[in-house]
Amino acid sequence: MRIAAVHIPGGYLPHIFGDDHQEVTINFGGQHLYTFTNGDLVGVTPNAFYLDDVLDSAISLFSCIVGGNGGGKTTLLRLITSSYHCTYVIEKPDGDFELTESLKAIHRVYYTPYLHQQTFDNIGENGKDLSKLALLKLDNHGDSALLDDFLDAHNSENSKRWIRFNHFYRSVGSAKIPLPVFLELELTLRYFDIDIQRPDRFHDTSYQLRPAITLLFGKIEAEKNEREIAAGRGRDLTQEEAHHLSFMIRFEYDLYQAALGKLVAILERAGNHYLDEGSLPEDYEEQLQQRDVRAGFEWFLKNAAVFQGDENYSFSQHTVLLELIDYVRSLINEESLTDNWRRLVINEEQALHIIELYDAFNNSFINDWFSYDSKPLFGFKPDITVSSGEQQFLNLFSTLYYHAQNIKADVDIDLHSFHSLAHIGDNILLLLDEGDNAFHPQWKKEYVKYLRNILPLIFEGYHLQVIITSHDPLTLSDIPKNNVVFVEKGEFGSLIGQSDNKRTFGANLADLLKDSFFLQDGQIGSYVAEVIDIIIDDIRHNRLDTQRRQTIERIIHALDEPILKFKLAEMLSAATGEQDFERQLLDEEIRRLRERRNRI
Repeated sequence: MRIAAVHIPGGYLPHIFGDDHQEVTINFGGQHLYTFTNGDLVGVTPNAFYLDDVLDSAISLFSCIVGGNGGGKTTLLRLITSSYHCTYVIEKPDGDFELTESLKAIHRVYYTPYLHQQTFDNIGENGKDLSKLALLKLDNHGDSALLDDFLDAHNSENSKRWIRFNHFYRSVGSAKIPLPVFLELELTLRYFDIDIQRPDRFHDTSYQLRPAITLLFGKIEAEKNEREIAAGRGRDLTQEEAHHLSFMIRFEYDLYQAALGKLVAILERAGNHYLDEGSLPEDYEEQLQQRDVRAGFEWFLKNAAVFQGDENYSFSQHTVLLELIDYVRSLINEESLTDNWRRLVINEEQALHIIELYDAFNNSFINDWFSYDSKPLFGFKPDITVSSGEQQFLNLFSTLYYHAQNIKADVDIDLHSFHSLAHIGDNILLLLDEGDNAFHPQWKKEYVKYLRNILPLIFEGYHLQVIITSHDPLTLSDIPKNNVVFVEKGEFGSLIGQSDNKRTFGANLADLLKDSFFLQDGQIGSYVAEVIDIIIDDIRHNRLDTQRRQTIERIIHALDEPILKFKLAEMLSAATGEQDFERQLLDEEIRRLRERRNRI
């Protein structure tokens, strides 16, 4: 299913359409165009330029909202995300449609690279806020900190999303844009609240587990001190060598401490459900004392448990934490050391493996006993400064990829709801608010093509609809005109412009700028150019069975560049020996020119 149109009641959006504005109907270019009067649907007419079924079967409808600054493009996207107080026309796969005032059945994802003043307070059920401000708040994981720390946490989480997407992007063979490779990253151990090392300040960790946890924290500190003393005993070390040895030992044991702190943080998040329902063998003290820290940690995970009635929950299912510890320990050497013993230098592949292991550990707590804890164990900082265009490309696609992976793994991370995944079905609507911001002009030219190619791979298995906003004329060149919402700002408020006299799909840049952007010069978009190249190739090689010929005629009919339209029609007539279609186009053009002459 897809949203083909929305009816906005009169007076509902005065800050866009003016005080006491009339009702507004917006069509997004579905199979039909819809007309409302006094809130009632009074007209359904075929969309003569409907092409989404032949352009891209993976995205059911691709639309764009354009207009000047302050016209209301962002507000319209946010309106759809919240899905309040309007009537929506939903087109179904069987060609039928229905009216609804609720978009609960469609998962609506709003993304913008801009830092707006506020996030959604009325996101609406089954809506997702992936705005810049929402991500900044989520990436800080609820901590209060100075601005530098706040941004550092966000940039670290951003880097993790980039690394995940980079790997995915290369693995699917879609690497048309050479994205930056992070040859080196700085890995930093994060700090947890000091109270997690103070059992007397525990609130919700099981009483039965606290003594063993206390013993482990003590062993970590004691064994670290013993190792540091033993490392220098009887050896004639230079100051630099002693410094390196000390740093390697300190990082290893700070890693144990941070990992145990993470585990305690998860136990504390459980509330008081297992306050007196912990389980550990009675000889735990003897077992831990006779083992080193690594072995003691493993013994604790394999033997600790909580219970409810007759049901028992063993922590042995979380031993992936040990895999993570062992892998990070293997990276500790003189070459990876920095001037801070809580930091290491690693490469991108190593960072990806750490991220995957940590994700696996966090995800192992998604069950009926415990809840997912998003606080990071590590921070990541690339060794290069990524250009603004690369940042925006990575931010856009990595954020959407991150959300898609969270949906598949049932990881519920949301700023507004504790149950943001509860209603997600097969249908996803992506609302991308100027996602091409800061793109190089060549990337802007390719923007629609990138979205059409990459988004179905990211959201594989889902039915997608995409609505974007953009200021870029080349973007419109890739979109049929009835799929474009022209928001025209007037003296007393914005108006929804009529597409009848507009030219978009395959149109030259001069017409696009004159109609929508008030600029000059350019060429058609990359996506429609590719479609036209394929048509020309099919005509030249006579790949023109009945279905393909009809598809080509539909596309040519929708083209708004007259020279291109008539040349392609002429080529098709010459190849098939049939001139009815070319004659039809000429008749339509003659009629249009006569109407224009009569207006002079």
